[in-house]
Amino acid sequence: MQAFWRALSRHVIVQSDLLKFVTYYNTMFASERRTIILQYIADRGRVQASDLATEFAVSRMTIHRDLEQLADEGLVEKVFGGAVSPRTSAEPTSVSCMMCGMRVRQRTTFVLQLGDDTQLRACCPHCGLMLLSSRTEATSALAADFLHGRMVNVRSAVFLLGSDLTLCCTPSVLCFQNREDAGRFQAGFGGEIMSLTMAQAHLKNHMALPEVTGTSEVPVT
Repeated sequence: MQAFWRALSRHVIVQSDLLKFVTYYNTMFASERRTIILQYIADRGRVQASDLATEFAVSRMTIHRDLEQLADEGLVEKVFGGAVSPRTSAEPTSVSCMMCGMRVRQRTTFVLQLGDDTQLRACCPHCGLMLLSSRTEATSALAADFLHGRMVNVRSAVFLLGSDLTLCCTPSVLCFQNREDAGRFQAGFGGEIMSLTMAQAHLKNHMALPEVTGTSEVPVT
């Protein structure tokens, strides 16, 4: 029940109602369960379906369906009895992020449309927002909603920065189609909810290089 207590320790701060939280946890959306599975794989390298079934109090078939979907999205590689982190050599023809060069995955993709109909892709909202800030000729931008996978207009989306779930670049930035979904995810994984302009400003400040006030020469001996 490690996931339960980790999530509970944060949720009680937001809403000190244990019964309501247990109800939330027991009715956890499949997408939220898969998010925790991804974090386990990121931490451990592999997971066993039997262990996950016990952890989440669901059937092995349910876990196998979760792993199938994650594998279809390129986020894990299914193996006998469970799943492991995807091989870095997989999909040699896949698209690379325009900012960091990492492979672009469906779950966290960010697409920038330029005025000449050129499309630029980023591996996650972190790189996508940085790319958007640097390309003034962009006419529109879409990002994958982290819970449901649908592409949403970033101007109407909300972003969760600095959560405990880090699937790609840091600080972690996840995109949600509405504040309610972001808030539900925040209750379990922490972070700060921001609008597009707030998220861009936060990243710009976080990623800025420190100003050099002066130089000192090291004497040659």
